[in-house]
Amino acid sequence: MAMKEMMRIKPNLSGSNPDRQAGVFHADLLQRYQQGFSLLELLVVIVIMGVMSAIAIPAFSDWREKQAVRNIAQTLLAQLKQARVLAVSENRSVRISFSPKFYVFDANTTGNCSTCKNEQVNFSQFSDNLSVNSNKNPISFSSRGTAKNATVTLSAGKNSKKIKVNLIGRAYLQ
Repeated sequence: MAMKEMMRIKPNLSGSNPDRQAGVFHADLLQRYQQGFSLLELLVVIVIMGVMSAIAIPAFSDWREKQAVRNIAQTLLAQLKQARVLAVSENRSVRISFSPKFYVFDANTTGNCSTCKNEQVNFSQFSDNLSVNSNKNPISFSSRGTAKNATVTLSAGKNSKKIKVNLIGRAYLQ
């Protein structure tokens, strides 16, 4: 009886066992609830986590590439618009030139431009496998804000975006 007295907890009136109705658990019932996880249960959880990871990692990689393309497209679009405004406001030609690893905003291609910014934007800050293809290099805005038709294609993996510049110098995302 002393063992039963030590094992006394809150009464549970839901069972049919008379000892359980009186609020006393047997030692074997208490041991069953204190055992923990079996090896099989642990392996099932590890397998489920592995399957979920195998699905999530490629989706996350694709999402990162998509974000990188979107971020560089927004950055380049903003700088193309800024180049047009700068060309008109300072009454000079403003260029954006491209290379495989970066582009240069307000590039000093003539060597005698004291107000040129020569701001270099590296593609690696967005993604390591980002590629840029421009049909006009450099894109040049005249002092009137006009430019030649140009298309810049930004891509990483299977994600890509195009930025077009028309004759009046308007840049837009396509």
